[in-house]
Amino acid sequence: MERKIDPSTVETTLEARAPVRPPSSSSVSQLTSSSVVDEGRFVAGTLLGGRYRIIGLLGRGGMGEVYRATDMMLGQSVALKFLPVEASSNPRLLERFHGEVRVARQVSHPNVCRVYDIGEIEGMPFISMEYVDGEDLAELLLRIGRLPYDKALETARKLCAGLAAAHERGVIHRDLKPQNIMMNKRGEVVIMDFGLAAIADQLSGDEVRNGTPAYMAPEQLKGSEVTAKSDIYSLGLVLYEIFTGKKPFDAKNVRQLLEMQESTHLPSMASSASDIDPMVEKAIRRCLNPDPAKRPANALSVAMALPGGDPLAAALAAGETPSPELVASSGHRQGMPRQYAVLCLAGLGVCLAAAVVLQSRTVAEFNTPMEYAPEVLASKAREMAAAFGYPKKPADSAVWMADTGGLLAHLNKLPKSQKWDEWLTSEPPLLAVYRQSPNLLLAEPYGDVGVTNPPPTAPGMVQVNLNTAGYLRKFAAIPPADAAPVANPVEPDAVFRAAGLDRANFTEITPAFVPAGAADELHSWKGPHPKIPNLDLTVEMAAWKGRLTTVYVVDNWKGDPPAGATTSVTSQVRGIVILAMAASGVLAAILLARRNWRLGRIDRKGALRIGITRFFMGIAIWLGTVHAVPSSDMITLAVSSFATWLAWGATLWLLYLALEPSVRAHWPHSLVTWNRLLAGQWKDAQVASHILIGAAVGAAVWTTAAVVDYFSGEGMGVSSGINAAAGTRHWIAAHTATLAGDLSVGLLCFFALTGLRYLVKKDWIAAMVAAILFTFSKSSDFTSSDWEVKSAIYLFLFGVLLMVLLRYGLVTIVAAAFFIDSFDSIGLGGDWKAWYAPAGLATAALLAGIAVYAFWRSLGSRDVFEEAA
Repeated sequence: MERKIDPSTVETTLEARAPVRPPSSSSVSQLTSSSVVDEGRFVAGTLLGGRYRIIGLLGRGGMGEVYRATDMMLGQSVALKFLPVEASSNPRLLERFHGEVRVARQVSHPNVCRVYDIGEIEGMPFISMEYVDGEDLAELLLRIGRLPYDKALETARKLCAGLAAAHERGVIHRDLKPQNIMMNKRGEVVIMDFGLAAIADQLSGDEVRNGTPAYMAPEQLKGSEVTAKSDIYSLGLVLYEIFTGKKPFDAKNVRQLLEMQESTHLPSMASSASDIDPMVEKAIRRCLNPDPAKRPANALSVAMALPGGDPLAAALAAGETPSPELVASSGHRQGMPRQYAVLCLAGLGVCLAAAVVLQSRTVAEFNTPMEYAPEVLASKAREMAAAFGYPKKPADSAVWMADTGGLLAHLNKLPKSQKWDEWLTSEPPLLAVYRQSPNLLLAEPYGDVGVTNPPPTAPGMVQVNLNTAGYLRKFAAIPPADAAPVANPVEPDAVFRAAGLDRANFTEITPAFVPAGAADELHSWKGPHPKIPNLDLTVEMAAWKGRLTTVYVVDNWKGDPPAGATTSVTSQVRGIVILAMAASGVLAAILLARRNWRLGRIDRKGALRIGITRFFMGIAIWLGTVHAVPSSDMITLAVSSFATWLAWGATLWLLYLALEPSVRAHWPHSLVTWNRLLAGQWKDAQVASHILIGAAVGAAVWTTAAVVDYFSGEGMGVSSGINAAAGTRHWIAAHTATLAGDLSVGLLCFFALTGLRYLVKKDWIAAMVAAILFTFSKSSDFTSSDWEVKSAIYLFLFGVLLMVLLRYGLVTIVAAAFFIDSFDSIGLGGDWKAWYAPAGLATAALLAGIAVYAFWRSLGSRDVFEEAA
């Protein structure tokens, strides 16, 4: 409820609290070198406490006297503020005196008068503070009328910076007015006199009304409350005088002033200053809104609203770390120019089309007949298991896709006149791994069924590996211990037919393998591959009581020797270095997070939001990949996974606490759209622009690397998007995992750049060094003959990404990384009728949808087809 004004408790004249001045002297709050008539209680030349030599009286007021003195110990000029003699024994005034020091010492800023210490001489307490050689703003305006426009803008920004520094520490000035603002002889602005300042949450009762009524906010005049928004109101009054030379309200008493403030009829500033910029007047009018909620969020927001204002640059120049809220409110709200948005969108479309063409030429799976979907291959595998002696219907089964290891590496080494169509038709590079069990396949602890999880130890368990042509490449089964011999044992010819091989081309050799299960019969055959040159196959078979227990179709490339001792040592050194870097990074993150927490620099809300986001991403990934079983044991799997999700969330939370404050202290502009995104501003035009730029850069980087690979004769590769075609939940999990990984990549980029920037001092050098380090960590194939080309591609890729990060920020780098990884997993080639095509089309549609939405939102309020001016 609004409090009524009690005339008996409020001064009736607006300047009742203005300091009393001797003729030709300044007030207590004015520390100048002006000549004075009254020498005060200490004459010039007096030595106080063996340390301070009095030069002269600067001013006298209700809170005491201020003298200019020389600190003999440090050899510098200081100002000494003494309480009045009659007040030295007043406990209340002494407490306020000490409170002034406690409060003022919390603020350290070039635009705030520094308070050094408190002392006592002959029972008289005093404060030593910075001596400001100049005049106060009130006298300056009285002398020259108003400041020149450019100087007024500069002064306004410095006032905002100093006030923001106080508010950042929770300190409210409560008496901001021209008399408490000094202009020194260098033209610098210094906010003085924190005698009435207080910690924001320590104000109540009559303390609210302390101050100068003419410069109070309405809520402070009423005695209802005083907050940082009250200082913003006082700031608006001061700025009005700076730009116009007049006060906005010409009131005779407090009641009339309050009525004028709440009427919101503010005189036009243009009538007093014809050169006033409308942006200046708009910013000041917002400060003078009678409703505190409608005033600017903070003082730096006022600076941003001024023409040419950049509160982040102002904060950095003043050595301040801007708050996350200030970062989010900074920068432009309009998106990129239409022509650039169209260029980005068109480039993305070209890259998407090129990706499909490049995939159809460079990805082995899309050059292989794959008419059998995983479900069909699972059915074939089940039929094959029954034919090999395991006809009982399984209680549970699982199937997933995997590549064949080194097959493509072998094919890429063959002569240049490669017959890819013939080779890949005869030996598809993709396998369907099928497992069945007489019991539920409970894969502890997380529910991810694999070749060895759950362990293949239970009688009746079977694993069948079929390539996408439906040919057997592995069979492993655990026969029942008490099983009777079968009437019709499995013949070797049946195994060769299942493998798509002709037994006549193979020669039996001495078995030298260990069977998967019990065996009373072992066989091995060796022969050439029917189509692929320089490739020998070994077919190994084991049976027990007529049932097959093991079949291996072994390729000879698996026995290839390493490329050489030098590359082996390189790989070992690389592994050790990466491990050391990871351990050092974790330790550094913990120490940095602890330090930032103690210094109060952290963005708790942002860290919590990103940790929670990563936690729920973990849930989505698990739901998309877990092998669900109709059992209460699923609760156990969920509980075990819960700890993993929490660990991922906590890891990202820790990284954010460790890295974000340093980024915000040095590159706050790179976090503007990121903080808006964390605040839920998905429709912000600048956020959309940065997403669109990142998408375009990511698409261009991927396409460039793919084109270089294609024309350099890199050969065929494998797609990482095939398993996403296993179903809707697998598709969602795959892209969620991609985004989760890219969040970590973005933060790691920040970590590398922030740390390197401290070392090398130059942003572009830091970007180059970071690109080299990331190239070293990602270029895993140092044993290949063309590792130099691969390293150059990675160096280019990371260099571009890091430069984009420096230019546009975290949102752009995450978007770029997501598009690079998603382009790499587009499961779409030339055959759009294949079983995997719908998932590939869905991925392409997802990327196109993100790009179109970002393009639309980046235009802001502008029409898509509006003609350029």
